[in-house]
Amino acid sequence: MALSATTYTCHLKVVINGDPTEQEEVPVLVTNDNGSYSMFLNNFVLWMDGFPMPVGNITITNVEGVVEHGYTTIHYTGDIDITAGDDPQFSSWVGPLLSPVPVEIVTRFTETAADANIYINLTSMGQEINVSAFGVAPAPQALEGDVNHDGEVTVADIGTLIDIILSN
Repeated sequence: MALSATTYTCHLKVVINGDPTEQEEVPVLVTNDNGSYSMFLNNFVLWMDGFPMPVGNITITNVEGVVEHGYTTIHYTGDIDITAGDDPQFSSWVGPLLSPVPVEIVTRFTETAADANIYINLTSMGQEINVSAFGVAPAPQALEGDVNHDGEVTVADIGTLIDIILSN
């Protein structure tokens, strides 16, 4: 398996100390490098009472994935450094001032849908933050001639095609 990447367009729900906030849709990128996964929520901006608070980039890398029931789950618990975003609308980012940040991140995904939950407990600031992201990605394009749907056109497709013809 080679490196693959999927970008999900996610709706965010952020709850701070029990108070929900409305957020914009954001891209969440998940990469797979031979079973080692990374998740990127870049240029995260927290909207509170209609005003933006640029947070930055939330990233976990090299996390083992578990595949079961048709989806993959990655789970990370530990400290992360939230890096500055690169959105030119904002000149400063809060995240780098907070680092390291204790998080628990659980992300479940398929080729076309993702559900991520990020729990941040900033006890020093008296804040408990829950970020939920749910989104979709475009369905992968079917490869012409890939009868067995393994992502390649090979002799195995001919065998599958023959089995389909003979079973009818």
